[in-house]
Amino acid sequence: MNYFCRILISIVFIVTLISCGLPDITSITQEMNQPFITKITPMDQKIVVEFQAQNNEPAFSGYNIYFGDSVNPRIYRIYSQQKTIPTIVTTRSTTLQTFTFTIEKNIYYTGSNVTEISLLPETEIRNGIPIYVWVSSYQITPQNESYYYYDNYVKMATPRPEVLNQTVNVGSTIVLSEGYLANLTLNTADNKLYFSSPQRENETWSLQRVAGTSLYDIVVPPTEGYTTKSLEVIADRLYLIKINRGNNNYYGKIFVRSVNGTSSIVADYCYQISADILSY
Repeated sequence: MNYFCRILISIVFIVTLISCGLPDITSITQEMNQPFITKITPMDQKIVVEFQAQNNEPAFSGYNIYFGDSVNPRIYRIYSQQKTIPTIVTTRSTTLQTFTFTIEKNIYYTGSNVTEISLLPETEIRNGIPIYVWVSSYQITPQNESYYYYDNYVKMATPRPEVLNQTVNVGSTIVLSEGYLANLTLNTADNKLYFSSPQRENETWSLQRVAGTSLYDIVVPPTEGYTTKSLEVIADRLYLIKINRGNNNYYGKIFVRSVNGTSSIVADYCYQISADILSY
């Protein structure tokens, strides 16, 4: 057999091996890396989900977002603006990436008794009602999704009313829903503004002040660290409020944008309307 014949046979063998012996990688089903929710921020009748993920699997297509209650966080599946899945379309990556998505009215969804893709109504995302969220990684061919895990991967947030960029004058009271957040008073002894806890029967108010850049820096209220003493009002500070009424605790917070001398402040504030919910 001459040299050229051997070369020809080798080429035919390699082509045959590639076409028949090697599998199509897009047909391989494998466990996909599970995204991890790093922060879930409550707002007024909506929540913002932030998660991190790294997926480089063959045919990886993006991420699906589900939400529901504590028993079944996958009651509802969220679709993209094009009414398709995955919810978030993205490409493969070898590095860890961060994504955000807002669950609010008028996004596309299905689930429970909703079999056709519909717009999410306000009744499914109400203030004071906890929402449980799970995010999956997804590939189209073959259709495959990361395994469902509850512990460490399902996160909860509870929407609540909020007021933004509000001017509050000295002597007035910050009010939201059925709860009073704080009284803003002027201490004439040292010519400074203070938040002071109101004195009411069967209620105990306590506050704490932390550094902050917005109302959303802290979304889970701490259970400790409060004081019943008045606190000086300082710009770019977050004031966390705990109200004990009988056997129930309610939580609120105020972010002070600016202090206008001793006459007024500009602030954002919110108040969780449901008792004993560690989400605001």
